Amino acid sequence: MERIGRERVERVARIYASNKDASQVLGITLGSFGRLCRKFGIETPYARRRRLHTARPGGGH
Repeated sequence: MERIGRERVERVARIYASNKDASQVLGITLGSFGRLCRKFGIETPYARRRRLHTARPGGGH
């Protein structure tokens, strides 16, 4: 099995809009993608979307 480096995970997490898309590109499961992001301290697309949504005025319901 190929090791996936921090740079690659970081780039994919930045480019793709969903965790599902990012994990598919890397060829790993959704759970594995989340674990790698936590391990490397990388913000997932899902976390980024939530952060940006709540940062906007009127974004938090």
